[in-house]
Amino acid sequence: MLKTKTLAAVAAALILASTITACSVVRHAAEDAASQARQAAQSASSAAPAGPAPAAAAGSVVVANGHGWTASGLDGTIPASGACHVGGSATGGELPDATCTPGSVDATVTQSNISTTLGRSGGYTSSVRPPEAMTESAKRQLMAAYGIPWSEARGYELDHLVPLCAGGSSDVRNLWPEKNDFLAGDGGPSSYVHNSKDRVEAYVCSAIRSGQAPLGPAQQAMASNWTSAVATLKLPPIPSGYQG
Repeated sequence: MLKTKTLAAVAAALILASTITACSVVRHAAEDAASQARQAAQSASSAAPAGPAPAAAAGSVVVANGHGWTASGLDGTIPASGACHVGGSATGGELPDATCTPGSVDATVTQSNISTTLGRSGGYTSSVRPPEAMTESAKRQLMAAYGIPWSEARGYELDHLVPLCAGGSSDVRNLWPEKNDFLAGDGGPSSYVHNSKDRVEAYVCSAIRSGQAPLGPAQQAMASNWTSAVATLKLPPIPSGYQG
């Protein structure tokens, strides 16, 4: 009887040991699998190159990669022909399509470096503006995107919605065909001003350089509605006859 009990106890002990071993094996296998998964995810994250920035929602300003262009061309994708539509403002000035042209800024220009970028001696915009051969092609395609015949090209300029003098970029999402006309009371053209928006640009850019207008809000105001940017920034009204 004692022998039988002893054998039963031994058998029970063996079963228990086997069960514990099996559980341990399963646990270690699960831990190993989880560890391998974490390592794989980390490797993929560190090895994968950064992809393009996600498309901006309508009306949100895009932060460009540098100046928004390279020797290969302008950054961004030009919308399909007829996809964009010019809108109007309360003052009568034309506004670009917020989906096609949300505006884009140059990340290398910051509030802290205005004196060495936008305000540097010798000028800034000519050093970051893409060559005309590049922009002329973009103008043709963007006029088609806005449904404007190329035969009317002389009456339009390829405008930077957020101007270069305010840290705008040349990404195509900051470019649109702007009509060269003036609102009532804005005077006429000069060597620096070809339309009403040019007056606003010159005035706002001067305010940025002098510290009267902070860079970020000024960029957003120009992108959202250039016709109301001066009021939005709580700047004094543009003086009569102002030509930049």
